[in-house]
Amino acid sequence: MKLPGFLIVWPAHLDSSKTRGEGRRLPVSRAVKQPSAKEVWQAAMTLGYSPEITEKAALSKSPWEKTGYVAIKKTGPRPVVLKNIAGEIVKGRQKEAQAIDPKKR
Repeated sequence: MKLPGFLIVWPAHLDSSKTRGEGRRLPVSRAVKQPSAKEVWQAAMTLGYSPEITEKAALSKSPWEKTGYVAIKKTGPRPVVLKNIAGEIVKGRQKEAQAIDPKKR
């Protein structure tokens, strides 16, 4: 599937539990544990990438996992966009954890 002018971001591209052969595109130190397509979409919205989400689609390397993907208008190189999205997912998860248990710091 080709969408000219868009980057396709699968959750597997950012997943620290996946290997490079399974689709991870970031170093493990930058990757996030089991991100969902919705988290990727929210992070891309926060960063202003104007994303479009497609549910129930599968990456060809793992057709049994219907994770969906996010199409983002191309604004820069793929590795930079993926690092920004992963960083934003981490921030979102930290805010969520802090909202649940504000006593921990």
